[in-house]
Amino acid sequence: MPNAYWLKNKTMFFTKQIDKKAIIKFGIGGGVAEIIYILLIALLFSNLEKLLPTPPAMFGFFFFLLLFVFSAALSGLFVLGYPVYLVMQKKIKEAIMTFTATLLTILAGFVMIIIIILLSNS
Repeated sequence: MPNAYWLKNKTMFFTKQIDKKAIIKFGIGGGVAEIIYILLIALLFSNLEKLLPTPPAMFGFFFFLLLFVFSAALSGLFVLGYPVYLVMQKKIKEAIMTFTATLLTILAGFVMIIIIILLSNS
């Protein structure tokens, strides 16, 4: 059983009032986690030929499908995990704010990567 200090000082879970800054931080955190995951997968694919020069055909299909399912689940957790929790708590406005912050963070990361690519090619 949790102690009284923890119950008194918990952050966002199980509280009536949710701080807007904390909601935006959760959204930005989900977006940053998604960007980092995408960059790690891109790094894996760019170095995969060095690790396995001639992979067996069966391994390629298996690896792709396994990574596809895992990525869908993990991305769903990063992007929709906390907003779905908020919707289940009947906090629709906060869920929309968190989801929007996540999507805007991912969009900002995409724009930054495009700018870096364009600047590195010129």
